[in-house]
Amino acid sequence: MQENRSWMIRCQSSAAVAASTITATQLAGMLGVIAVTTTTSSFLCDQFRLRRICIWGAVATAGTQVTCTLKYADDPASNTQSGAPRTQSDSSVSFDRPAYVCLEPPKDNTSIFSQWSDSSLTTAWVVLTCPAGAIIDFHFNWILDDIGATTAGPTLIGAVPGQVYHKSFVLGASTIGAVSPLNAI
Repeated sequence: MQENRSWMIRCQSSAAVAASTITATQLAGMLGVIAVTTTTSSFLCDQFRLRRICIWGAVATAGTQVTCTLKYADDPASNTQSGAPRTQSDSSVSFDRPAYVCLEPPKDNTSIFSQWSDSSLTTAWVVLTCPAGAIIDFHFNWILDDIGATTAGPTLIGAVPGQVYHKSFVLGASTIGAVSPLNAI
């Protein structure tokens, strides 16, 4: 039996994000890919579960509101199950109190969001809104697949074969990337 592993990846948004959808494949890439060549990769795991997402959105100008929102995608395509809608939102106008939200899947198994996902699925998973520079923590459970064939991952640019990377993804005009010292690509 494979061990159920936990991992938290801290990321930052390069620009403001307005209600953009993150897919299961993007989450799997952020969890980790292994560079096969300088441009090809395999997902680190074949199955994962998103346990929690947390966002801190700092105020850049006093009195100017920033908002962070997380919600599970409505009725994900190609799935016969969904769950009760769940949305978390917070706003702030003060330097000493960033907007902060945390979203966790329902504790029961009736929701697709509490289930394990295949890394290769392009299913819409989470809708995110945050200001530029927001800190985003992705908390995962995952299984290292060392008894099956690996799944082809996203295209890379300038990777070192054999290296493990956390694959950045684009939401609107923002890039969501792992914070150093993690290997982001």
